[in-house]
Amino acid sequence: MIEKSLVEANVPANEIAGAKARWIGINSIVQNIGAFIGMILMTKLAQKMGRKPAFAIAFVAALLATVGFFQFFGGKGDVWMSAIMGGCQLALFAGFAIYLPELFPTRLRSTGVSFCYNVGRFVAASGPFTLGALQAHLKAGATTTEAKLDAFRNAATYMSGIFLLGLIVLLFLPETKGKPLPEDS
Repeated sequence: MIEKSLVEANVPANEIAGAKARWIGINSIVQNIGAFIGMILMTKLAQKMGRKPAFAIAFVAALLATVGFFQFFGGKGDVWMSAIMGGCQLALFAGFAIYLPELFPTRLRSTGVSFCYNVGRFVAASGPFTLGALQAHLKAGATTTEAKLDAFRNAATYMSGIFLLGLIVLLFLPETKGKPLPEDS
């Protein structure tokens, strides 16, 4: 996508690789700026509305932003979409820092929080393999570059369904806003 928009912008062929690397870097910076803003907003939302409503909004926003990004990103002119996606996806991590410690009694607090973070990382580690397998399945028989790109876009869109799992889990968790930290009895 970036490469195509660079060709359309008449960047000389011998400069495409460097320009592509530059735009990948710019995209990363934009995504991290969005993440910074999203994390600040998540903390404000969790304090104002409560943990569960803040997470519900964040999961829905992350789902919509991710689907929107992968379905509509068309090149360097859409780099702003990376800020939205980064803000919506990574805001969840700021919420974890607030909510997870409030779920566990003192004697289990650090173990419980570490368990939640690291189980999530183990599950997330399967993401690239799952995405690759799903993309390979979806692009079977695709012959054009556009069809292969659509397979990737659709695979990434399907993967964002993980945010729906977060919404389901949220139904079973308690609201902790305004309550004292659980202590050992």
